[in-house]
Amino acid sequence: MRRSFLFAILITLPGLVQAQKNDYNWLTGYDSYYHNVHDSAVRGYTFGDMKLDFNDTPVAITFDSLEMNFDKATTTYSDSEGNILFYTNGIYIANALNLPIENSDSLNAGYIELVWDPTIFTGGYRTPQGVIGLPSVANSNQYYLLSSFIDIVPNSNQSEAYYPKMLSALIDMSANGGLGQVLYKNQPLITDNLGAAIQCVKHGNGRDWWILVQKRNTNCFYWMLLDTAGFHVMPDLTCTGDTIYYDQSDASCFSPDGTKFAYLGAISGLNIYDFDRCTGLLSDPRNLPLPSIVDSLWGGIGVSISPNSRFLYLSLTHQIYQFDLWADNIFSTVDTIGIYNGGHMPNTPQVETDFFTQQLGPDGKIYMSCGNAVPYYHVINNPDEKGTLCNFVQDGVVLPTLTIGIPNFPNYRLGSLTQSQCDSLTTFTQDIRDAKEKILKVFPNPANDYTTIDYGFTDWNKGPISLEISDAIGQIIYTQPLPMYSGFQKLNITHFAAGIYNVSIKRSGATIAVAKLVKQ
Repeated sequence: MRRSFLFAILITLPGLVQAQKNDYNWLTGYDSYYHNVHDSAVRGYTFGDMKLDFNDTPVAITFDSLEMNFDKATTTYSDSEGNILFYTNGIYIANALNLPIENSDSLNAGYIELVWDPTIFTGGYRTPQGVIGLPSVANSNQYYLLSSFIDIVPNSNQSEAYYPKMLSALIDMSANGGLGQVLYKNQPLITDNLGAAIQCVKHGNGRDWWILVQKRNTNCFYWMLLDTAGFHVMPDLTCTGDTIYYDQSDASCFSPDGTKFAYLGAISGLNIYDFDRCTGLLSDPRNLPLPSIVDSLWGGIGVSISPNSRFLYLSLTHQIYQFDLWADNIFSTVDTIGIYNGGHMPNTPQVETDFFTQQLGPDGKIYMSCGNAVPYYHVINNPDEKGTLCNFVQDGVVLPTLTIGIPNFPNYRLGSLTQSQCDSLTTFTQDIRDAKEKILKVFPNPANDYTTIDYGFTDWNKGPISLEISDAIGQIIYTQPLPMYSGFQKLNITHFAAGIYNVSIKRSGATIAVAKLVKQ
């Protein structure tokens, strides 16, 4: 009776417990329609678009003629089932049918694109981490696109770019029979001298969002809250630590659990902060000037944090470093896990496959773009492991076309901060939280070749989990760690004998969820 009551409560709150696959599709490319087929034939490599589909395991990578030109700025938003809703190159937005969404043209249109370098307007926005998509908290059919607006510093003789605004657009995907419509665009949220990288993280209530963007030449960040009433820019900046001076490039990220924020600038170095998901404030700043760990020039930079939120990875064109965020002295743990090996574009040795922007994938791997348009991503296969055990592979992902960009995503699957002062949206008791974790789905079931494990009800505040499959007599035939903050794992079961199997989710040796799998 009590168990039935708890599960009745759970199914009435799907938005708080449903696994989210909003980042399961990555669309990118490079000048796919700016160059023609003749260019591809003459140069010996392919211009076009591609899709990384994380609904498959391993990720399925395919050539896809999207008719959108990409550069460094790109993001794709999918629904909770992993179906594409919209994507953008920072210039316009397209829907799942690859059609421009009504009123989505001329995003970020200004002096840079229209006068200084019109090829940006045709070839794609060039700001890494400069666009990001968020769901509306108030309307399940609407979505926000945030972007960093680039311009030229006045009286600089067109030599110095800066970001004077952060803009927003609101997309209604229920309009035009599901083809979508942009209700407004290019609306300034902040006007100041800003950093380019935009990062977002779930509020401790598990529903709302915090957004951070750096204020240039200060030790401050603008912070705003997205809730049911829309955006709220906080009247005071969150300021702590060393001044972050103007950088031509920057990169930032939150840890998957939302407790750490990292900001990397080519001049100011690596800055690590504690982050409070209840208040949105930064604290306990730590700074590492880059010259103390690298003695060469650099251009492309990137930063990401492992799924278990322990290891931070910093990329500096020709070097990749790992830091242990759980250590008392983080910077003393620096470990070189990658040095550029001289790789280059096929038939074009002057185009290096160096190290650039990073993004944690829903499969638990970290993917890294190169500083030039090349048909490769680098990959950190086991980022939760220390040192070389993280298994970094240069040019480890061969792509069907050129790309220089990698999508920018927050952790859509981060839940509420349990037992905190701001976990106030529901009246969950600990019994209900424990009951939620017992929900495990396996589909299709029965299955012949592939099946998917849905572990999207995991309470990640309790720690990492693993998958265990045993046969009818209890013999364990398969185990693997499950990527944190993912929720879905597709398995190849073609080598399983026909029969009934027990599927278990375990944490620290204890079973927290079970289900049956029938192999036909």
